[in-house]
Amino acid sequence: MSTKPGGNVSKISGIALAVAALVVSACASGKTIKQGTEEFSILEGKYYEALSLQDNGQYFEAIEAWSEVLDDEPRFAQGHFNLGLIYDNLNMVPEAIEKYEIAVRITEDIKPDIGIYSLHLGAAYLRSGLVDEGIDALTKALEIDPYNPAIHYNLSAAYLAKSNYDDALRHADTAVDLYAQPDSKRTDGLAQDVDRARLGNYLLRQARCHVEREEWDKAKSTLERAKKQCNVDSPRDMMTKIEAAEEAAAAATEESSDEG
Repeated sequence: MSTKPGGNVSKISGIALAVAALVVSACASGKTIKQGTEEFSILEGKYYEALSLQDNGQYFEAIEAWSEVLDDEPRFAQGHFNLGLIYDNLNMVPEAIEKYEIAVRITEDIKPDIGIYSLHLGAAYLRSGLVDEGIDALTKALEIDPYNPAIHYNLSAAYLAKSNYDDALRHADTAVDLYAQPDSKRTDGLAQDVDRARLGNYLLRQARCHVEREEWDKAKSTLERAKKQCNVDSPRDMMTKIEAAEEAAAAATEESSDEG
């Protein structure tokens, strides 16, 4: 997983999102889908075809299928959001942003949809270098879902990009605390269902914040934890800075001792 700004938003399949976000009643050939106070009538075959293609990774076919769904119901936010996810997976970030923005605009007063959509929009903004826009979208997501570690992780990246290391560390700490589930009975101290790779990325972000704040001992301790619990190697650039700081401290101690 990426440790770059905007990375590490959990991939969610179109099927899983649709089941979580929609209240659906099926009839013989169509589906009535409720979105806030609106209702849409979508052909059942088109709907399930789009979900299946997306879930199976047939992204270009899924784009065509979702586009057909949206031709019939252009205000169906879930369709726009799923297209955003597909474009994200294809690294077509401007196209993803466009679709996320539409989904956010349509569901501005609908929770929790707006929280999920704003998280992905904020992460996409960061990947495009639109840091202020990313902070705005992620802050909106945080208001709705304050205990989502991915939101804090991405906000940490945004504040790092703005050299606001205090807020960057605060959100990095929160992401780690929310995601790591301790289990003293296991050798690595983590619950079995914790995604080690994801936690490793969170710890690297936390260590990066300590490095930028020149908190060398804390940075080193965090990197050691990432290796022990997640088998994640320390980035060379961080280790170079830590080692240089340790050498400088040792030299200063030796010089002070000589003067004494």
